[in-house]
Amino acid sequence: MLHRRNLYEEIIAPARRTYRWLLSPALWCAVPGAFLLAFLLARGHQGLMNFLVNRVTTPVKHLLSRLCGLLPFALAEVIWAAGVLAVVLFLARTVWLLIRRKDRLRRLLRRGLAGLAAALVVYSCYTAMWGINYYSDSFSQRTGLTARGCTAEELGQLTASFAAKCNELSDQMERDGDGITQVDASDVLRQAAECYQTIFDEFPVLEQPLFTPKAMFFSRVISYMGFTGFYFPMTAESLVNVDQPDCLIPATALHELSHQCNVAEEDACNFLAIIGGLHCDSVVFQYSSALMGYIHLSNALYKADSSAWQAVRATLNEQVMDDLTDNNAYWAQFESPVQETSEKIYTGFLESYGQTEGMKSYGQCVDLLVAYYFDT
Repeated sequence: MLHRRNLYEEIIAPARRTYRWLLSPALWCAVPGAFLLAFLLARGHQGLMNFLVNRVTTPVKHLLSRLCGLLPFALAEVIWAAGVLAVVLFLARTVWLLIRRKDRLRRLLRRGLAGLAAALVVYSCYTAMWGINYYSDSFSQRTGLTARGCTAEELGQLTASFAAKCNELSDQMERDGDGITQVDASDVLRQAAECYQTIFDEFPVLEQPLFTPKAMFFSRVISYMGFTGFYFPMTAESLVNVDQPDCLIPATALHELSHQCNVAEEDACNFLAIIGGLHCDSVVFQYSSALMGYIHLSNALYKADSSAWQAVRATLNEQVMDDLTDNNAYWAQFESPVQETSEKIYTGFLESYGQTEGMKSYGQCVDLLVAYYFDT
């Protein structure tokens, strides 16, 4: 039996010398760097992007969804937590090395190169699993529904119809002692995939296997960042912030399911969440989607014609107003430099994939709603 010292000298040490190149930060920068360069050169070839999405990444994501679906928790959140911990430990050790060791400049450069390598690997993985979707066929190309502008009159009519729908459904919602909508988030998440089938009836080209969205354990943390949910392509999990007001949890679940159908544009996902919920048999989903639609439409109407916006808003009943007030109050408490920074980072992230509207793209579903209701 080899002693520990002999084991190290005869097996481990030679292996480290032989395969030392595998641990080189330069290599871990060069490989993802080469991939990203190839992506930049090839992303304009839509046929190639379509092939990669349909024949390569989508089957992989389906497999990941099935495997991660066996877990009662979101693997994505475990990865995020591990990533944050790794960054903290990496920075702490870097500081320790700079204080306790010599050759500070060399060590700083090497640690910086290692950090860059890690960032490039993560970004490359995300690009491979999701970024290419931004350069494949768009939602409009796949479905034939093209977003368009509208007149203030059209916008006012559509906003008024959504306000009326909210009023009609509000009496059927379960409410707490303060009159605020209450839903069972677990039931909503279980029903979301079934509800989404109405979208496939409307747009068969989007049909994909769907996997139940998961409630986020760190929902409150995500609220501080200003997000209602996430789709994490490395585990192919749709995650929903269940700390947000209940009235919009069902529509958020449908939004995140839209990403499972390879819909990358956020405005299109919001549009699908609205249309899908309204066509669903569940009153809970209908009300949530009607409310989401009203919010987007009324925000646009306010900019186009504030007097028309005021007239429509005056038609909302007390229950709908309570939900809107509660939603506004919830998100107002998280307004901070943290939220602003996270939004700026995510805006830059979207823009790096050609989504030039950044976070604003979440509100462009209005153009799709106008096209859907007035042109089809």
